[in-house]
Amino acid sequence: MSLIESYQSNRIVDTLHKIAQFILVFLILAAVNAIAMRSYKRIDTTIGRTYTLSAQTVAYLHQLEQPIQIIVTLPDQNVDLGVRDIYYDVKSLLGEYEYQTRNQGENRISVEYVDIYQQTRRTRELNISEENAIIFRTPGLETPKSIQIDELYHLEKGELREFLGEKIFTRAILEISQKEIPVIYFTTGHGELDPNDFSPSQGISKLMDELKSRNLRTASLDFSANREIPKDAALVVIPAPKTRILPREQELLKSFLRKESGRVLLLLEPDADHGLDDLLFEWGLLTDKAVAIEASRNSLIDGGDLMVRRFAPHPITDKLLKLNMSIITDRARVVREDPGRPIDDSLIIKELMATSDNSWGEKNYAVEGFPQFDPAVDLKGPVRVAAVSEKQVDSSLGISIPGGRLIVIGTSSFIANNRIQASGNLFLALNAINYAIDRVAQLNIPPRPIQKVKLDLSMEQLLLSRYLIWLGPPLLIGFLGILMYFARRQ
Repeated sequence: MSLIESYQSNRIVDTLHKIAQFILVFLILAAVNAIAMRSYKRIDTTIGRTYTLSAQTVAYLHQLEQPIQIIVTLPDQNVDLGVRDIYYDVKSLLGEYEYQTRNQGENRISVEYVDIYQQTRRTRELNISEENAIIFRTPGLETPKSIQIDELYHLEKGELREFLGEKIFTRAILEISQKEIPVIYFTTGHGELDPNDFSPSQGISKLMDELKSRNLRTASLDFSANREIPKDAALVVIPAPKTRILPREQELLKSFLRKESGRVLLLLEPDADHGLDDLLFEWGLLTDKAVAIEASRNSLIDGGDLMVRRFAPHPITDKLLKLNMSIITDRARVVREDPGRPIDDSLIIKELMATSDNSWGEKNYAVEGFPQFDPAVDLKGPVRVAAVSEKQVDSSLGISIPGGRLIVIGTSSFIANNRIQASGNLFLALNAINYAIDRVAQLNIPPRPIQKVKLDLSMEQLLLSRYLIWLGPPLLIGFLGILMYFARRQ
C-alpha cells in the first residue's frame, strides 16, 4: 500500500471514529435527558421551605382516584410586582403538586396557565372567564372549584405575612375529589327564609348559588312530611323560623345532635318564639328575647342597619378578624352561654360575636321611639349575638371524637339576597357551614411565613452595584483571557 493510500484510509477511519463518537455522545445525552425527565427530584431552596408539601398533603395526593386539572389565569407578564410575586408562589407550589403525582398514570394533577385576554381560543375551549383565579376541575364535576388570589395569603396591616397556598389547594382537591358530596338540608314549614326565593329580603337563593359552586348539595326538609332527619344529612339549617318548632320536631333535632353526632345551624330573629328552648338548654345556650341596641353611631350604617365588629378567635370568625370585616344586618338577638346550664365536661361552648361596649340587650323593644337602657331589666353590653356548642366524646383509647355541633346566630337577615354580599356576611355564612361539616378542621397544614430580604442602599451604593453587575463579569473574563495569553507565551 502506497503512502497516499495509507493516508487516505487513515482519514476515513478517523472520520468514522469521529462520527461514532458523535453518535455515542448524542445517545448518551439523550439517555441522560430521558432518565432526568422520568427520574428527577425537585429541591426547595427557599429559607422556610415555602413550597415543600407536608406529609399530609403527599399522602392525600397518592390516594387520588381521578385526574385533577388545575387552570391558572394569572398573567405571567403582569407589570404589577405584587401579582408577579403571587404568580411565582402559585407556579412554584403547583409544580410540587404535579411532581408528587407524576407517576400515577391517569390519576395525576396537570396544571395549565392561560391568559384569558391573549389565549382567547383556549379560553373558550375551557369555558372560563375569571381573571386572577386558580380553577380546579375533575371529570364528572358540574361546577369547578375556583380560588381567588386574595384567599392565598394572610394579610396584616395591608402586607402579605403568610402564604396559605398548600392548605387552600389541598382542601380544594379534597372537596372536588370526594365521592360523597355533603348534603345540607334547609327546614321549611315554619315561615323560614326560602332557598328558592329570589326576592331581596325573604329569599336566600344567592347563598344557594354559593354553596353549589363549592360542590355542596342542598335540599329542603319538611318535618310534616318526614318522620326522621335523612341519613345523608351533613347539616340541618333552620333559617329564621317565624312559628314554633313543634315538640316532635324538637325531639328529632335533639336525637340528631345527640345520637347521630349531627350538625345544626340555627338562625333566629328577635321577635320569634322558636320553640327550641329545651334543645338549647341541653346544649348550654340561652337566647333571650332581647334586641341588641347600639348607642354608638360607629356601629350603625345609613338606613339603621347594625354593624357587628367584635369577634372571638375561632375558625368561623378568624377570617373576619384578619380582614377587619364586619357583619351587616338589621337586628340581632342575644345568644349567650346559659349560666344555669347543666354541668357537662364534654360540652365546649364558645361565644363568637358581640356588639360594642355602648350597646345593650333591650327586652322592651316593642315600645315606640328610641329605647333607653334600664339596668334593672335590660342586659348590659357588649351583647353576645352568636355562639357554638359542641361535644367531644372520649373513647376507650383516650381519643377525643367530635360529637354533635350546634351553631346559633341571633340574626338571619345577613344571609338574605339583599345583604349576603355586604362586608363579611358571606364569609360568616360559608365559614359557619364549612365548620359545621368539618371542611375547616380536616386539614392541619400550617401557613408559611413570607420571607423578604430588604437591602438599604444609598444612591451611590446602588449605582456601584449596578456597574459591578454590568461590567464585572466581562472584565473578569477579559482578565482571565490575558492571563491565559501570557501563560501560553511562556
